[in-house]
Amino acid sequence: MTTSSMAAKQTSKTVECSGSVLDELRLTAQTTPALARRLGWDYLRELGGAGRLDQLGELFANGLAPDRPHGAMEGLIVGKLFGIPEAYLANPLMKIDPTWRGKTFDVASGTGFNRLSPLGRFSLRAVAPLYTGLRRVGNETIGFKFRHRIDTAAIAPHIQVRALDYGVAEYRNPSVRTFPIKRTRDEVVELTPGLYLGRALLTLPSGEVRLIAYFGLREFSDEKAARA
Repeated sequence: MTTSSMAAKQTSKTVECSGSVLDELRLTAQTTPALARRLGWDYLRELGGAGRLDQLGELFANGLAPDRPHGAMEGLIVGKLFGIPEAYLANPLMKIDPTWRGKTFDVASGTGFNRLSPLGRFSLRAVAPLYTGLRRVGNETIGFKFRHRIDTAAIAPHIQVRALDYGVAEYRNPSVRTFPIKRTRDEVVELTPGLYLGRALLTLPSGEVRLIAYFGLREFSDEKAARA
């Protein structure tokens, strides 16, 4: 057993046995930030698999408005989509191919885009055929641009978040019923340095803003280190 795995197991036991998981992760991050990010990532995956929206909501409420992320970030859809009829169609498809791989941010310009699997280029054309913003870059498809800034959360808890706006006219993001990304707003908070929890909000035709998903973001370098 490697030193890293032993430390991971020990920290996991500490997390399970004492106080707030987020507090324990932040304590771990003070000395071993990469380990805290990896444990936090596993914890998000565990909560998503168990459908613990209540705990995800608590984590989000205790997150901090992030100065970052910057650059390419690995993405994790935490659990399933919910709250809209389209989720019943999307969730089985995501089991076959999650499609979404993450986001890339430019902090200086306040812009960014989403990264998708190669298959996503074709599946999303089927649901949004008039959208022309997808293009292949290496082994990924990129598109669905956004602008981002620090803002007050659109729904409770009304904390400070990094808000991602897909409704910028020049980006021409789709707003079809099956894929209404133009009416989607992502909100991101920092859990520990380099580990982020996001939530996706959808504005319905009635004007109601509804929470439809949680997602995680982290740097790709952590995954490389985990495999080393």
